[in-house]
This record gives sequence, C-alpha cells and structure tokens, in this order.
Amino acid sequence: MGCTKMENLLQFFVCLIIVLKTIVADEVIYLRVGQRVELNSGDLPSNYYMRWYFGNEDGLELADASYLSRKQVNIDSGEIWKSRLSFSANNLAINNIQEENFGTIICRVKDGINLLRTLKFHLIKVMVSLEEQRPFLIPGDRLSLNCKADTKIKHLVSWLNPAGNRVPVLQGSVRKKAETQDNGEWTCVVTDNGKKSSFKFFVSVVDFSSASKYVYTSTNLPLSIPFWITPKEFVQNILSSVETVEWLFTPKTSSTQQTIISFSLRNGQIKQEDAAGELSYKNFTAGGNFSLHRNLARAEDRGTYNCSITFTNGFVLSRILVVEVLEIIPSPGTELISGHHLNLSCSISGLLETGVTVKWVPPDTSSFAKADISSGHLIIPRVGTEDSGNWRCDLRQNTTTLTSAVIALKIDPILTVWMIVTICGAGVILILLLVLAFILWRRRQRKMRQLRHRLCKCANPKPKGFYKA
Repeated sequence: MGCTKMENLLQFFVCLIIVLKTIVADEVIYLRVGQRVELNSGDLPSNYYMRWYFGNEDGLELADASYLSRKQVNIDSGEIWKSRLSFSANNLAINNIQEENFGTIICRVKDGINLLRTLKFHLIKVMVSLEEQRPFLIPGDRLSLNCKADTKIKHLVSWLNPAGNRVPVLQGSVRKKAETQDNGEWTCVVTDNGKKSSFKFFVSVVDFSSASKYVYTSTNLPLSIPFWITPKEFVQNILSSVETVEWLFTPKTSSTQQTIISFSLRNGQIKQEDAAGELSYKNFTAGGNFSLHRNLARAEDRGTYNCSITFTNGFVLSRILVVEVLEIIPSPGTELISGHHLNLSCSISGLLETGVTVKWVPPDTSSFAKADISSGHLIIPRVGTEDSGNWRCDLRQNTTTLTSAVIALKIDPILTVWMIVTICGAGVILILLLVLAFILWRRRQRKMRQLRHRLCKCANPKPKGFYKA
C-alpha cells in the first residue's frame, strides 16, 4: 500500500512537470483585409512537431511541420487557405488575408510525444473608411474618418493627422471640416494591453502644390509661374464644384492689383472671362496645371501673383507666389574702350531673402576671375580688353543656384585697327587735300604769269592807262 501511494505521488509530480512545461499563450493581432501576417511559433526544440488549426484544436487543420524538413500546407483546407498559406522559416504566414481568414488560429508544438506549448492567435479585422463617397474632398466639406475593430475585446482607438499630431475622436471616428492641411496620410492607432497597431489611410483634399513661395528667374531666362492643383484629377472629377478661377497680379512697383486672367463656370463648362495678354497657359482642366508662362522674363514681371479658386460651397482656395527677376544693369554700357570706368549692378530690385546671396562669375581671362565677388554692385575703375566676355551673376541660397543672369561685355583697346585705319585715312585725305590745294595754287600762279606776258605799256600812254598792243 505504501508503494501504491509512492507511485501515485510520482505520477502526480510527473503530470505537474508536464503541465508546467506546457505553455499556453494568447496573442491578439489587429489586421486589415489584404495585409500579410506571420504567426511566430517561437523557439523550437531539435526534434519538434508542429500543427496549425483554425477555430480550435479540433477544428480545420491548416498545416504541419517537423524537424524532418517537413513543411506542408493541408491541401484539404480549402482554397481560401491553401492559396494564402506559406512557411517563413518555422513561422506560418498568411498572405493577402481575406474576410474568411479572420478568427483564431492555434499552433501546437510537441517535443516527441510531449506537448510543449499551445499558441493561440486571435486575428481581428480592422475597418478604416471615409464616410464621404467621393475620391476628393473640397476644403470646407465634412471629413468623417472611421476606424473600427471587429471584436469585443477592450481596446482603444486614436487618430494621427498627416502632421503626426493626435486629433479628437468620438467612438473611434474623426469628425471635422476638411482643410488643405488634412490632405495626406492619416493613421489609425489601435492599442490593446499597451501593444499598438497602426493603419494608414490616405485622404485627398484639394490643394495647390507645395511649391516654394518665391520664384526666381532672370531677364535671360523664361518666366514660369507654377500653380498646380493636387490631386491633378480634381478638375475633371468635380468640375461642378468650381465657381471661378482667376489669376491676380500686383507689380512690385505698385499697389494696384490687376486681373491677368479669369474663368467662370457656365452650363457646366469653364468659360474664359479675361485675356492673359502675353502670358500663355495650358488647358488646366486636363491635368490641373494652372501655371503661366512667357518665353523671356522681364523686369516688370516682378511682383506678387495670386491664383485662386472659388468653390460653390463658398470656400476660396488661393496660392500666393512672389516672382523675383534678376537683372544686370551696366553703366555706361556693354561696349567700352579700354581704360574706361564701368559699374555693374546685379539685383532683383529689392531686399534679398535671408540666406540668399549674389555671386559674380567673371570671364576666365579677366583679372577678377579668381576674386570672390559677393556684392550686387561691382565697380571696375579701368576696364581692359581681358575683361571682354560673358559676366554671370548667380543668385545663391547656400550651395544652390536659384537663378542666373548673363551679360556680354565688349572692351576695345585704345587704338584699335579701325581707329588706326580711320586716322590713316583721315591723314591721307588731308595730304591729298593739301596736294590738291598746292596744285590748284600752282596752276593759278602759272596762269597769272602767262597773263602778264600778254600785257604791255604804250610809249605815249593815254589817260586811261594801259591798252592792249
């Protein structure tokens, strides 16, 4: 009887050791339809046997693997499983998860005949959506973002806007008026026992492209005023939401605003109201390109350009660009004689932005070629023939060249070939004139002598004087 009690005690300890060695673990995984997930089986012994089930341990067997290099998906698991299951190392992967694949998946790992662990993976579907059934939102419209997990397990839903900041939520949803800064990638964060799962959702809100506020060009380069609508399909898809489109211009030298061009919506079509003058533009209803162009920029193009779209809901979307035109002004001119004074001015006719500087690049032959000239005004007391050529003025921000202007100088020597030819020609002409005058004078003298020989005095002169013999 004592032996029987001892045997029972030993059996109890053996069972207890087996139970303690058997690990049961639950993991909750939040997923969206179409995602890929890897179910981690953990560290495996050298002689492991592993089986995967769906629903419960007596449910549908999905796959099995062993230390004997066996990794097999159950062909009887059905098309919704066998076409999506694969092994990644010793983990089971589900590719392009669909509605039917959500639920509980169980993994049983044995060491020979002993059960080492039972792992339960609860795959929970998360649905992220935008209530508005439109591809794009107009600023001022309602923005309703929903994020919902299909489970009764306690969890927390929060939202991050495209800037990465948390926004107020109500039962996992965002409710607000759409703004241009709402355009971009929003993030729904599901938190369960401190573990966070993130889900991205892109919201398209109509906006102008995020170009720099300043546009730099020069009198040597074309003028291009970039206004782009994003997303570019906007104009075609919701053209009926547009009331007017217009470009306004305020010159740098004036406070009077001018209308460059404007359009209005009539009978569902955009009609032009005002002409654009010398500025050209494309059919912006095709690709959302609202840009204006001219083949060559002019100094009078400097100023502020405002492109605005007025929507039928009353919201006005506008974009302001400041155009700066770099220009080189030579004084007294571009064609000089060696030794003359020259003043070169390179400017945008106003103060430069912080960090923007002027850099001169003289011709390689110039005595200024190796000089570091960073002033907008360059004074050359005495120019020389070596200063002839292209002088470039760069507008730079750090190491980036914003724009460049070029001017060609022509410096002639003090006595050029043409000047020598001219002087020689003038000398020859003067000599010829002197020779001609001398010849005429000699001829006149000769005529006078001949005339004296023909005249004589009478012996008895009459009162009237001499008479012809």
